[in-house]
Amino acid sequence: MRTNAPRRVIAVLTASLLPLVAAPVVAAETVARTQTPPASSASCGRQSESMRIGVSPGASIGGLSPADLDRELTLAKDAGSFSVRLDIDWSAIEPTRGSFDWSRTDRVIDAVVAHGMCPLGIIAYTPRWARVASAVNDSHSRPANPANFAAFAKTVVQRYQNRIKIWEVWNEPNIVTFFKPAPDVTAYSALLKATYNAIKQVQPGATVLSGGMAPAEDTNGNISGTTFLSRMYSQGSNKYFDAFNVHPYTWPYLPNDPSTASWNSAMKMWPMRDTMVAGGDSAKQIWITEFGAPTGTAPNSVSEQVQSDSIGIVLDAVLGNAWLGPAFVYSLRDAGTDTSDTEQNFGMLHRDWTPKPAYGRVDAYAAEHSGP
Repeated sequence: MRTNAPRRVIAVLTASLLPLVAAPVVAAETVARTQTPPASSASCGRQSESMRIGVSPGASIGGLSPADLDRELTLAKDAGSFSVRLDIDWSAIEPTRGSFDWSRTDRVIDAVVAHGMCPLGIIAYTPRWARVASAVNDSHSRPANPANFAAFAKTVVQRYQNRIKIWEVWNEPNIVTFFKPAPDVTAYSALLKATYNAIKQVQPGATVLSGGMAPAEDTNGNISGTTFLSRMYSQGSNKYFDAFNVHPYTWPYLPNDPSTASWNSAMKMWPMRDTMVAGGDSAKQIWITEFGAPTGTAPNSVSEQVQSDSIGIVLDAVLGNAWLGPAFVYSLRDAGTDTSDTEQNFGMLHRDWTPKPAYGRVDAYAAEHSGP
């Protein structure tokens, strides 16, 4: 999720990707495909040797009208998406301890399943009554007691176990914006352990992802994804994720721009993979639950062609590396019409539903390469 996202300076994935920037733009019409994995299938949460593409629409999907929700999900399915990543926000569902409101999440999850896609549930955020005292005014506060968060997670899985098989524990815990008062590997590891065990108690076959690592350096209270992962392995908390999770945004630069290699969050997936292999986890994948680039008129936005190329380059990397799991584009449709607001313009569709080149490009990838 890109709320208050800083400007990214990023670049090279691997030398083998450098020629891919010139890949042709694909027309926006959808492509006929033969594989449409059902949301109820056990394949939702398992690893696959084929590329799988999902969409991460952001929290605003919960506020759509029934007609607009149906239209967005139809367009996601038409473009070959196997999964939709959804917030399951503790702060919104249980604002008062013991009193739950499932109406918003029920509606969206049921709609995703009805459209033949797999929901991915992000269990995250904290109601005021459960926050640490030093960040009591922000729902992105970490919980004061990991056991309370895990208890909520268990309740969530009990409710949705027949509809959701993929779970993400928190969102971007390596940056101050999403893990207040400050990122803390030990605190997050305790949260992950408690939640992983709670999920597996109810749903042993679930796939549990770590919270996606935001692009960051070890400055201003943030922790880079490579540092965060290394510390998790040193603490043994890698036992509590089935796949690691990265958000390799590179805008306003392409993921394979060699001039920005030292800043490249996408490139960091390779040393992350080295850490996992050295830690005995060669069988675990790295999933990408957010990536993309904003169009529009903001100084750090990109052209629609660059957005399409950015997405295509990452998908080529996924296609060429079996240790990279599913990739979720952020996002499907622009969140608003203000082209000067970066956050409103990550969509592969404009707010008026007209497609950008990226939509046709993702559709073509899915038609050619996606599997169950």
